[in-house]
Amino acid sequence: MHLLKSKISPFITYSLIAVLSLQSVVFIAASENASAAALTTTYIRLNRMRTATATTFRVVFKASSTQTAQVAVDFVGSDLTTARWTDASKGGIVTTGAVTTSTAQCVTDGLTALPGVSSATGAGSTITTVGATATTSGTTYCVDFTTVAAVTTPTVAGEYHPRITVGVDSVDIGVRVITNDQIVFNATVPPTFNFVLGGNTDNFTAPLNTGSITSTTGTSVTITTNAASGWITWVKGTNASSGGATKGALRSASASNFTIPTTNANALGSVSRVFTTNTQDYGLGVTITTDASGGGAVALDSAYDGTGTKAGVIDPLNYRPVASANGTTSGDVILLTARATIDGAVPAATDFSDTITVIGAGNF
Repeated sequence: MHLLKSKISPFITYSLIAVLSLQSVVFIAASENASAAALTTTYIRLNRMRTATATTFRVVFKASSTQTAQVAVDFVGSDLTTARWTDASKGGIVTTGAVTTSTAQCVTDGLTALPGVSSATGAGSTITTVGATATTSGTTYCVDFTTVAAVTTPTVAGEYHPRITVGVDSVDIGVRVITNDQIVFNATVPPTFNFVLGGNTDNFTAPLNTGSITSTTGTSVTITTNAASGWITWVKGTNASSGGATKGALRSASASNFTIPTTNANALGSVSRVFTTNTQDYGLGVTITTDASGGGAVALDSAYDGTGTKAGVIDPLNYRPVASANGTTSGDVILLTARATIDGAVPAATDFSDTITVIGAGNF
């Protein structure tokens, strides 16, 4: 009996130790499993979803634990064999080596930057951050992987299941690769040309006299066009002076059709000239009121530059260009002003007048 007892005692002792050891292992394993959790509110935003396209990407996740750990993105994840991102039949690529990161746009977008992250490294099918510091459970973090070809999407469209791991926590997610991720918007802008006169009557501001040069108030012309080569404005008079059919004139029907002509010293096409008092003279001066935004600049024809008291011949037979621009405009404005002076031979009358026709065209 004593011998049997002595043999049984060691057996019981060893059995008890084995049971306790097994319980310890089970307890440790259970403790470790309890500390791991599935990440939530987690996604990968591929910045291009098109097949066979190099792209940057973003990772957003809600921390399930308070810990200091790196973020690892395995693009193979839970996929097997030929379904995998990097399988030869799919052709997806994960960058090997250094990968740049940024959190600036994350913050701009209202997300919390992954703290401390400085870069990332790619190896195999996984890209892992470098430098990330402690994250707090319940906070949603963001990091952008900004290397131009951080990953290249597979050549085959479909759903893939990368795995995101943060320390002891992880989750498998779904991403989609499609054949084309872009929409092309097409539009047509028709040619436009708008031409507006500021009025149709323009009186001299005072009676004509021998001692002054008198002008009309002036009539504006506003041009808006998308013509690439700009616009042109022309004018033509109605009355011809008695001194020359190609010279315009102010005419009075009540004074036996007496005309105040353009001076014979100024030929058509020459530069405009400064009027002098106590002479018979009449002409058109053009000035720039607004050189609007657009692709062109307004220019005056030298024969009609109305600076100061200058003016040019009004041709009663042909349209003459007075101003132009060389590109598009959102509203150029020029001012047409008639000027006249007289000598003592001009009879008194209240009906001196002339009519000019003003036209324009877009130079498309």
